Amino acid sequence: MRAHLIGMALRTIVFATLTASGAAAFAQPAGTLAGSLFDETGGALVNVFLDVRGPVVRGQQSDPTGRFEFRDLPPGDYELRAALAGFESIHRAVRIESGKTTSVSLTMILASLTQAVVTAAKTGTTDVQSAPVAISTIPSTALSRFALRTIDEAAAQTPLVTFTQNTTFGQLSIRGIGANAVFAGADPSSAMYLDGVYLARPAMAFTDFLDVERVEVVRGPQGTLYGRNALGGAVNLIPKAPSNDFEALARITIGNLAERRAEARLSGALKRDRLMGSLAFVRGVRDGYVRDLNHPDHRLGGDDLTAARGQLRAVLSPRSDVVLSTDFSDQDGRILSNHKILRIKPGFAVDNPAEPRDVRLSTINSSSVRHSGAMARVTSQLTPSTMLKSITGFRRLNNRYVSDADVSELDLLVSRIHEQQHQWSEELTVSGRHPNVTWVVGTFIFDEFDQQSVRVDQHASRTQVHLGPRVNATSRAAFGETTIQLTPTLSGTVGLRYTREQKDIENMGGLYGLDPPMAPVAGSTYGYADSILHTAWTPRFVVSMKLSKDTMTYLSATRGFKSGGFNLSSTEPGRGFAPEWAWNYEGGIKTTLMNGRARINVAVFQMDYTNLQVQTPIGVGVFDISNAAAATIQGLEVEPSSRIGGGLEAGGHLAWLHATYDRYVAVGSGGVTRDVAGNRLNNAPEWSGRLWLEWTGNVGRSIRMTLTADATAQSTVFYTPFNDTIQRSLPYGRVGARGEFGPNNRRWAVNVYARNVTNTDYITGAFGASPVAFGGRPGPSRQTGIQLIINR
Repeated sequence: MRAHLIGMALRTIVFATLTASGAAAFAQPAGTLAGSLFDETGGALVNVFLDVRGPVVRGQQSDPTGRFEFRDLPPGDYELRAALAGFESIHRAVRIESGKTTSVSLTMILASLTQAVVTAAKTGTTDVQSAPVAISTIPSTALSRFALRTIDEAAAQTPLVTFTQNTTFGQLSIRGIGANAVFAGADPSSAMYLDGVYLARPAMAFTDFLDVERVEVVRGPQGTLYGRNALGGAVNLIPKAPSNDFEALARITIGNLAERRAEARLSGALKRDRLMGSLAFVRGVRDGYVRDLNHPDHRLGGDDLTAARGQLRAVLSPRSDVVLSTDFSDQDGRILSNHKILRIKPGFAVDNPAEPRDVRLSTINSSSVRHSGAMARVTSQLTPSTMLKSITGFRRLNNRYVSDADVSELDLLVSRIHEQQHQWSEELTVSGRHPNVTWVVGTFIFDEFDQQSVRVDQHASRTQVHLGPRVNATSRAAFGETTIQLTPTLSGTVGLRYTREQKDIENMGGLYGLDPPMAPVAGSTYGYADSILHTAWTPRFVVSMKLSKDTMTYLSATRGFKSGGFNLSSTEPGRGFAPEWAWNYEGGIKTTLMNGRARINVAVFQMDYTNLQVQTPIGVGVFDISNAAAATIQGLEVEPSSRIGGGLEAGGHLAWLHATYDRYVAVGSGGVTRDVAGNRLNNAPEWSGRLWLEWTGNVGRSIRMTLTADATAQSTVFYTPFNDTIQRSLPYGRVGARGEFGPNNRRWAVNVYARNVTNTDYITGAFGASPVAFGGRPGPSRQTGIQLIINR
């Protein structure tokens, strides 16, 4: 007699094959119910409690291989029950009869929200709900919902994160802090890390999410553990780690705007338990969503990407391993900057097409960003409670573009930039986890060389503005942080970092004739060397309390620091800008409700921000970076999520931000100055939020379907300290949708998605230095696509 129970997976659900078997019924009526349980990827599902109830009652757990067995069961009616923490228990009736095979659908649905773990604390993995800091994660499943591939597409997924693109430079803002200074001698104010390695230049912000397991977004100054330029917060890109299990994935995408993209990933053991590796590759092209009517075959804002990532993990001993990784990205295309005319300036007559995503330019734009790197991470368990970790990174950037700088069909200004940068860094940490104390100490070394060639062609005068800065930056830091469990419910954290940063510049420039032999204009050239040195102590204090098993609250005070730099368009030394500083005072509560089916995290903060570094274009090739005296940033973040039931989940966030200058006399185009005290900071919406809904269910016996809807919205943002009515983005919202279906074993899936379904018009940046007009960067239009995903 034989009986089969076949499980059908739903989401991260049990896929089980249970077999009841025994000798011939006439000779031996007793039988055996046996089988193995697997998750949807084929891995053993262990620690599942099963019991059978009928003529006999027995219970057991599956063994480490997922196998279970009930022996000597007499024929009859049984009830099989499977129970696993975090899943709803499932019950099925089973009849063991002579000479018959019985098939039963077995579906176990997640009863609680998936636990999210992060490595931001640098002491190992930590549950987000127990970390006393405002932090959000975007897992790979969420990234795939709407084919989110870079931080500019994913920024709206978490509270108070905004992103602006300026030519090939990315400007990331967290809680209203994000420098608009993008040239050599200036640094971002919110930091990005790839596999633990700091990405120093704004052009690196467009790193593709190829082979990324999750994105961690830590909000607020991270002056202790991260330090360098993490004044607003830090974004960590965590790649998928190679393992013993063989994995193969292929994803093919076809979409509007002639999009074609192919991705592939292989991972597995080269020598089981000793050497594991992974390799990922992507090739994608997409036409731009903005039409240049003067050059209809050269649409702006498209993609032409080739990227690859490889990893090797060698297990040296049961206590130590080494991970080596390398990556390469080649991004080409017709660059889109602030090319949509928002308002024509007096004295000019140009054609400004009525369609929001149509422009007329005199120059064919182009760009090429090549970004590569290598990383070595050594991890060693010194003692059962002490871990040593070393992360050594090297990165190289080659960034160039050509852009129509007068944003019109008039042949007046063309910008040409070529940036060549390389960096290396070393971070060494030792951390310990004990019953009542957790600690980490470390050192950080960073060296960077950045050379930027800036050319601005002025066709009317047949001259060219030439800037040629070469900047060396070094950073040295030592840091430590410890958390002590003061009582069973109360803990305290103290951290401190000392940073020493030096920057040296060799600067040269001048005005040259545009026609050969391009001789300098008499008296216009300059050249000099300059140097700055800044040091900082940045502490962190936290008190957290466990109010119950599922609720934690905390209070913290943290200081952030970013060193000063140089005005590369200055003709003489000593015209740089000072460091910026921030104290952040924050309180939060994190709670899990409804037996794990819902959670809500709330954070409220005030940031006292001094010496803000603000870049303002003064004229052709002339930029002024100065320090705003002071600003105050206050905010509230609410992040709820819930597994409602019936396969329905919901989540999102709501954020309020009050970010204004307290004291600042700003410099605008043409050198005009104005007191802007009380005005809002750049790219800092007062209100922003997101809501998503997702339903998952079975269609028939073996097909799983997922439907997702997503909406984001934000209030007005300004792109200059003057808060004028031109260089701003009015309130707007976007809607996305996605549908996916495939078998329960997830061997393949078809995914149909749409972003900006309503084709909403909006602006993501602005520029006022053109003599012809104020320009803005249009946001992406409606994007639709279909994906075929194959898993092995």
